[in-house]
Amino acid sequence: MKQLTTALFFCLFFTIYSLANETETSTKSSKDIWDSQNIWIKTYVNNKNYYTTINNIVKTEQKLKHNLKNPQTLEKLNRRLELYKSKLSLYERNKSFETLISAYRFEVPTITAYDYFYKSSLQRLTKDLDKLIVMKNEFNKANSLLNNYYKKNPKGSVDIEDIRYFEEFSENINKTYSNLMESKAELQKRYEEYYHEKLQKHITTFTIVLSLFILYKILMFIYKLIERTLLKERHEVYAKVIAILFYLGLFLYILVRYMEDFIYIITFLSVVAAALTIALREIILNLVAAVYIFFSNMLRVGDRVMVQFETKHTIGDITDISLMKLKLSEIEDYSNVKEVKSVGRTIYIPNSYVFTKVFYNYSRKKNGLVNDLVEFEFTPENDFEEIRTLVKSIMDSLGFEYKLTFTINSLKTGVVGLISYQTNYKKILESRERVSIELLKAFTNSQTIKLKGSKATS
Repeated sequence: MKQLTTALFFCLFFTIYSLANETETSTKSSKDIWDSQNIWIKTYVNNKNYYTTINNIVKTEQKLKHNLKNPQTLEKLNRRLELYKSKLSLYERNKSFETLISAYRFEVPTITAYDYFYKSSLQRLTKDLDKLIVMKNEFNKANSLLNNYYKKNPKGSVDIEDIRYFEEFSENINKTYSNLMESKAELQKRYEEYYHEKLQKHITTFTIVLSLFILYKILMFIYKLIERTLLKERHEVYAKVIAILFYLGLFLYILVRYMEDFIYIITFLSVVAAALTIALREIILNLVAAVYIFFSNMLRVGDRVMVQFETKHTIGDITDISLMKLKLSEIEDYSNVKEVKSVGRTIYIPNSYVFTKVFYNYSRKKNGLVNDLVEFEFTPENDFEEIRTLVKSIMDSLGFEYKLTFTINSLKTGVVGLISYQTNYKKILESRERVSIELLKAFTNSQTIKLKGSKATS
């Protein structure tokens, strides 16, 4: 009997302890179920608390309207309203289940050469898929946790509406995952289509263009070789015409080849052109100037020109006109006979110079004529009509058209005779020598003409 009583006592004690432990576990579980670190549960709690607080604020404001005449109740309601509003700031308004999966929507892009070789779109999509799988597993854990709790404690903090909300949203998760998998299949299909329809076409076009360019260079080399050995002279204009025709034909070939993408090409080239215009302004200006020089015929190989650089100038013969620059072989500076110097340097001038600076072309005048000037200084007592007669006979014998002008020197102690005449720019030094020597001899040998001094300048 004693043993039976002891056994019953232990059974009763174990039953009470089990019930107490189950109650404690249930209470603890009820307390901790919404404190889970699972991102879906945290988001759900945040969203639920946000709208609950909003609802409490609305209800409190309605009560305030109906209790305006009761100061005591009004004060309590105001304190409660402040409490709800401060609590509202603790929750994120826009954080919901929809925001968690909105980042995993993917639109299959148009494949480009860069995307094809580096697979940037596929890499981005793969990363999104990996993240979504993690999010999907977290969602399943959260759903399973809530279901297990609800089965053990139907009257706890988790109700049937919470379970239904999770179950209904599971369709969104699965649909998002399914869409990403379809996008991946579509993307891989587009990669294959790009290879067969675009990439092979690009490779073929590039091969043809490269072959034509190499053939063009070989033909130009043969042409220049024949020109040097058989014709004994160079025709730069012909070479430039051939080059322009070749590049124009190449451009037309590419245009026809990609005619179906014409609008895309125009749009792309417009954007590229805008950037290049800013970055390569000088180069573009030189190319435009080269076309202008070629078609305007304002400068030719062999022309003698003078170019101005601030306060200095350079005179030379043009030896080459390329797409980017003029090649000038500097000659003697015959502007002042006292400063004649044979320099012989090769000067490169950008083609844009013709748009931005002033230059002088001696070869464009009839017979290449330029004006030159020599000066002689006479004493005031001379017979200037006799001087005119003597100068006329000398200049007529030399075959120069001239003009003689007299003026007083700077000190007003003598009269300067300015003799201006025209000569070919290539013979200017030779002509100046003949005119100066012949006039000096005539003035010196004359018994009636007295020179105060003589000099020749330009």
